[in-house]
Amino acid sequence: MTSVRFDNRVALVTGAGGGIGRAHALALAERGARVVVNDYGVSLKGDQEQDDRAQSVVNEIKALGGEAVANRDSVADPEGAAAMVTQALDTFGRIDIIVNNAGINASDAIQDEPGPAYERHMAVHLEGQLLTVRAAWPHMERQRYGRIVNTSSAAALGFVQPNGTWFGSYAIAKGGVLAATRQQAGAGAGHNIKANAILPLAISRMVAPSIPGTTVLDYMERHTGPAHVALAAAVLASELCPVSGQAFSLSGGRVALLVYASPLGYANPDLTPESVLENWDQVMGESDEEHRLLNFYEAVDNAFEYTLMQRAGIGAEVEL
Repeated sequence: MTSVRFDNRVALVTGAGGGIGRAHALALAERGARVVVNDYGVSLKGDQEQDDRAQSVVNEIKALGGEAVANRDSVADPEGAAAMVTQALDTFGRIDIIVNNAGINASDAIQDEPGPAYERHMAVHLEGQLLTVRAAWPHMERQRYGRIVNTSSAAALGFVQPNGTWFGSYAIAKGGVLAATRQQAGAGAGHNIKANAILPLAISRMVAPSIPGTTVLDYMERHTGPAHVALAAAVLASELCPVSGQAFSLSGGRVALLVYASPLGYANPDLTPESVLENWDQVMGESDEEHRLLNFYEAVDNAFEYTLMQRAGIGAEVEL
């Protein structure tokens, strides 16, 4: 079995003071990476606290014989994001891996957006990962090596809290992370810079308060530890990473690709609203009783729509 190692690699992990971020930092360090452990030290609502969570994780890594430094800058601050990368360069001489994990959890209901938390969510979850990548990109491009792991969420696919509230700004920002990851992968393809997204499910201080006293919480506490997420994500952060521009569901020891897909659909150059409605089954595609999709195509690039149009018989004679 091939070993996944990070010897001589330098990683920046944001939001690494606890939960999944801490697990990322420990997993990378245990396999040889030198790690910049970033944590702004905030409450779940994004208010800065006094405890130095980052330094605590650094102490853990050093106790295991690893190398790490703490950073308390905010990913939402352009200067702070740049300072994290600068610290990696000044301390360890390079930057190879970014795991964008930092997050907050104070989302408003979708029908109330944009609400008080909207700008904060965009700044931390979406702009934060753009800022760290922007700061590291020239260095990764110059060394012709980089690995980016961005944290999205199943909330981007539609998520309702136990109290019946449908997430707003949190879900919107996490959806943006998926789009940004695809674009980063495309831009990095010629430079050996790979970017992938993860949609993790793990028990954490962000999750537990939203499902107190439930069977779901009990299940998560027993089966979805943060270490499972970090160990799977380590593949995406490694030299051996086989893909770029993809998204993966990670939870409790399960790893699975998440795809954007489409059926062949209904095609008619002379379509009308009535004909679309009449052929709605073709529009939606087939699935079996277990909701497994049948005869769907993965959306792999911006030529996807043209390809399916031609396969459906529209303009098939044109060479694109």
